[in-house]
Amino acid sequence: MKTGAALLLLLLAVQPLCAQYLGRPLGVLGQGGQSEIAPNFGMALEEPVIHRYYAPRQLVESYVRPWYVSEGGYARDLYRRYVESSLEGEQWYDSFGTPLGRGWLVYSWTQQQQAPLGSKILKGPSDPSRVRAYDRFFSQLVIASDGSGQHRMRLMVGDEIYTSFTPLTFYKPRFNGMRMDYATDLCQASLILSRPSEPNRGEFTDATHLMGGHAQFQLGPLMKVGLTYVNAHNAQTKAEFTAGNPLRGTLTTQQNQVPKTIYVQVRDDSPADGQFGAALFSYDIVLEDTSGQQVRGSQLGFLPIVEGGRSQGRTLLAEGGDAILLRYDLDRLEGVKSSQLRRAIVELSLADDYRVEMASNLQTDGQDRPPSPVFLPFGRAAGNVHDRSNGTVLHLDYLLPTAEELIGVNWDLTEWGGLSLQGELALSRRYGQYPSPNIPDPYQAVSQAAAAYTLAAYRRLPWALFTELFSIDDDYSTNYWLTQGNGQIKYRDLVPQLYEFVEDDDDHNALPDWERPFQEWSPVVWPGYDENADFRHDNNENANLIPDYEEPFLRFRADRPEFLFGLDMNHNGTIDRFENDEAPDYPYRRDQRGYNAYLQVQVGPDMKWSAGHQRAHLLSGAGHTRSSYLLGSWTQLLGQGGRLRFFTQGALVRDDIADDLVEWVQTAGSLGRMRALPDLLPQRDAWTHTLYADLEHQLGRGVRLLHRAKWEWLYQREPAAQVQAREGRKKAGFFGMINKAEWSILIGMGVLEPRWKSEFRRERPYSSRLPAFTELEETGSLLWTQPLLAERVGVNYFPGYGRQKFNTVLETGLEFGWRWALAGAGAPDSRNWSAVIQLSDRVAYQGYNLVARAGLRMGEERIQGQRTQRTSLFLLSINAGL
Repeated sequence: MKTGAALLLLLLAVQPLCAQYLGRPLGVLGQGGQSEIAPNFGMALEEPVIHRYYAPRQLVESYVRPWYVSEGGYARDLYRRYVESSLEGEQWYDSFGTPLGRGWLVYSWTQQQQAPLGSKILKGPSDPSRVRAYDRFFSQLVIASDGSGQHRMRLMVGDEIYTSFTPLTFYKPRFNGMRMDYATDLCQASLILSRPSEPNRGEFTDATHLMGGHAQFQLGPLMKVGLTYVNAHNAQTKAEFTAGNPLRGTLTTQQNQVPKTIYVQVRDDSPADGQFGAALFSYDIVLEDTSGQQVRGSQLGFLPIVEGGRSQGRTLLAEGGDAILLRYDLDRLEGVKSSQLRRAIVELSLADDYRVEMASNLQTDGQDRPPSPVFLPFGRAAGNVHDRSNGTVLHLDYLLPTAEELIGVNWDLTEWGGLSLQGELALSRRYGQYPSPNIPDPYQAVSQAAAAYTLAAYRRLPWALFTELFSIDDDYSTNYWLTQGNGQIKYRDLVPQLYEFVEDDDDHNALPDWERPFQEWSPVVWPGYDENADFRHDNNENANLIPDYEEPFLRFRADRPEFLFGLDMNHNGTIDRFENDEAPDYPYRRDQRGYNAYLQVQVGPDMKWSAGHQRAHLLSGAGHTRSSYLLGSWTQLLGQGGRLRFFTQGALVRDDIADDLVEWVQTAGSLGRMRALPDLLPQRDAWTHTLYADLEHQLGRGVRLLHRAKWEWLYQREPAAQVQAREGRKKAGFFGMINKAEWSILIGMGVLEPRWKSEFRRERPYSSRLPAFTELEETGSLLWTQPLLAERVGVNYFPGYGRQKFNTVLETGLEFGWRWALAGAGAPDSRNWSAVIQLSDRVAYQGYNLVARAGLRMGEERIQGQRTQRTSLFLLSINAGL
């Protein structure tokens, strides 16, 4: 039985390359054709002659040449070479036999059931010698569109289609598959299809399929409501398409086998808190056969092998890193055949801070010898209880995953009488099945988790009120396992075999920050440090071994990251816009529920003050966040392009929810790397205050000045002994000030630029492992720019005014720097000088703009107590651009 869907996109056929082909036209791709009632042939050409003529059928002579015509030469007749007909593509027909014309296969996805290797994707012909139009002609993106009146439709097939539904359901900046969009004046809808287990090529019996859709409806001029559905499931082409619900998935050929061993692991859900963990009072297993009859393992004498844990009377305890392991060997089962089991239920009597995980011999890392079981979570205690008040009996079905689906609704109200609302509610539903290959109706079950948030803003000048509510369950999931070509699922691998519905893209460069199969990713992430959007780190624009704030001549423009300003609403010591984690890009952290609200007043056009309160807690642990804050900002524009900015924030914070990060770190002389940055909980119970100000102004036409200051203060309210026990400081903070001045002096056609930069830093980190220090750094430089040769004149050129542009420029510079360690264990005193000369030329060449540079830089640094370091750098480079 052949079922499923086939998507066939064909390139428009070109006209015949010569007049040799005289066959009846079968239609042009994109214009359709006519099919015959019955196969036709040329009856007028049939003659009762035994003699056979051997000639290519596309030549006219093979149809009309009489018997008395002999072969001729090429003295009078032109020689016509044979042209391969496949240059125009091949002949294609639709499902009804209607000729489509000649062309090339661009994309084809077919699924045939019941049949082995029934799932097949082709992005071009299977013969590598033929034209691959998908790659060569269309650059891996094909778009077809149509419309009439208010109705518009567009169909896309590509490898990197930016696709985003809602923050909680689907975000793939490089979606590989098919997407169809439809829109009217009051409705917009999208449909996506893909085979994530191998989206590019191949034919398989077992595969992972993805389908999803999002529809948004306009309810009046101000209100929008959207609906979302996303589903990923196992598909097996040997099974009938009509067997069960295909959206709930099925077990693959390697997964649907009789299990031999079931493992149950009970462990401490918060192993790092140093308190009581899980308490296991009793355990049993309930087995159900094909008739629906249930029998307990204890009644059959079928007991597990118990390992680990600490005994306390008749109770087993799992504390810290310890775990209790129950192993049920189904091969030892007597009285019931394991091959006839339809369901297996594990019963556990538990209390306190427990976490239950299960595995089997079918749930492994997929290694050949020996495969190791991989435990997946099946149950978890709410909160962090230690008095056994949450005692319960868990009934856990052992299931292997078959599908994951998301169902969501979102809403958006804009400026209705000053009120704006936005939010989303989503359900994550996970389907599983007990492996029973001999049973036509296997047991399936579903579990679900929820995520929701809403934002509300009301504005009535000069007042504004903002509130946000959020809740995301710990087991809310937006990913699914990928099936291997042999039907195996690797539950643990060096590259996680997962398809992510919501990617981790903290730096918003359309490249996922984690590695997953069949997609490009970026191992280097620096959110917030690319303000000029050039895909280079702002503190290392020339991508060398020295940060710009340490490099000669570049340090004048670049300031250290410590001087940057921003809010830290999760209180982990890192500004929010610079954070990089290893989690999906949900709008809120998983396993948290809480709210944040503030009242804001606008004091004139340039000043505003806000006061608010934040509260959140872990759903599966004992962590809490409470914060009351006050912040204000003021911006004042000055004459001659000057600007003064001022910001202050103060807060009382109680936060013991860890928000660990992975940040990009580069020290002088290194390439830089991603480094784990654990949250030390510096604001467990603390007062915090931040003050930031900067001033830009000019003196006359040629002198520009910048002043920047930042003060951070952190005071722990806990006793000093408790703070020191956590390797922290009672008082911590940062104070820094930067003053810059530069003067541009026109001397003839050249420019002389004296520069000065003063930087003062006093750092006292919260961690007592990091040194506290105070240092002052002074840098002065003198630059000379001399144009050479021809002057470049444009429509905005006015002789005698401003700086003209030249193709060839000679630049020289001299810089001196001093650093003094004023207090603490900072870097020792040092002084340095650098000199540079550079010749650059800009020219157009073959349609490109070339920039050729040649130069030499020399320098010396003397560090107190160390040997003098001398450096030199010669450069010769050519860059080309459009």
